[in-house]
Amino acid sequence: MIGQRGDGLPFTFSLTERDRRYRQVRAQMAALGFDALIIPCNTGHNEAYQADVRYLTQVGGFATEVALFFPSQGEPTCFLRGDKQRTDWWCGVQDWVQDIRPSDCAWSEGFAAVIRERGMDSARMGVVGIGGTYRSPDGLILHGTLAHLQGAFPQAKFLNATEMMLDIRLIKSEEEIAALQRATEIAEISINAAADAARPGQRENQVYAEMVAAMVKEGGELPTMILWRAGPSPTRPDRYPPQRQLAAGDVIVNEVEAKCAGYMAQVRRPIFVGKPSAEYEQLHELAVESFHLMYNRMRPGATYGYVVKAYTDLIEDWGYRASGVPLHGVGLGEDLPTVNLGKGFSSDLSDTEMKTGQAYILGPRVASPDGSKMLAWGDAVVITERGVKRLGKGRGEPIIAG
Repeated sequence: MIGQRGDGLPFTFSLTERDRRYRQVRAQMAALGFDALIIPCNTGHNEAYQADVRYLTQVGGFATEVALFFPSQGEPTCFLRGDKQRTDWWCGVQDWVQDIRPSDCAWSEGFAAVIRERGMDSARMGVVGIGGTYRSPDGLILHGTLAHLQGAFPQAKFLNATEMMLDIRLIKSEEEIAALQRATEIAEISINAAADAARPGQRENQVYAEMVAAMVKEGGELPTMILWRAGPSPTRPDRYPPQRQLAAGDVIVNEVEAKCAGYMAQVRRPIFVGKPSAEYEQLHELAVESFHLMYNRMRPGATYGYVVKAYTDLIEDWGYRASGVPLHGVGLGEDLPTVNLGKGFSSDLSDTEMKTGQAYILGPRVASPDGSKMLAWGDAVVITERGVKRLGKGRGEPIIAG
């Protein structure tokens, strides 16, 4: 609930939501025979790799380093980098977990201590991060952490729980959708701040700084992803904001991701420094139309192939290029599913049906016939029982700055 606890976090989730998540996770643990989950600290990919700790604790954000021991019965235990003052603060700003212990980043020692306390020396442990994910195929847990635990508890079994948690996080609750809604609002406010700041002579990094400031002012979290590229004919955006001065006729292509309580939503809105050329007007119109064509096909039971085909058919009919990721899962981390035209559209995935409660970034990229120009346009959407709900408010007109 937004503002539920005014002493630190701008958005917190209810105890009812905690109980729903715990029941679901523990039911799956029982089905797989897990006595406990070990969820390691990994702040990689803008904290996307800490999604499962955040999902079960609310602890995280601003590169907070935290790991979690989650038993099939009893209260979970968090390990937080820092001293008692820091753990006390976290105990005060959320009400899901109260056993939060200071750590000096020797994560395996913390896990080992609580395993011994609970007499689980020969238990079956589900380890989140043994298995790989789309953007981290080598896994998410440090080799030293796992090797230490395997050596300390030779009678225990350490099994893969990565896919279990990915599946559990797939369907979003009403409270999760509220967080995604707020994250989308923050991203759109950030885009507006960039449009207000962008003008000839202004350095790109100064405009970027206004976007970040707007996010923090609105209660958004860092680190987050902002992809950015500006110039007379930019293509794929990058992570680094140069100190180059903007010029009349520049185009800013972007993917702006904002976070609320760890939930990340993305907005893709090109910004034109001055009136766009006729070619850019056409690219922009095709990107917006692609978004709406796919959006209008999204509903429970619709297949990914059916939705994406609306985009690829339109672009091919116009002689342009379909470029990059038209839609992918969104939530706390690397949420499923991922549909990536850049690496080939999987025929297996193309037949997969959408489900009520799934959330997506829907943001088609369109490139010119020779590939020298590219734009993307879109934001977050949620599949509902009656169809699909868009979380963004942008109406589709070009954003002209300067």
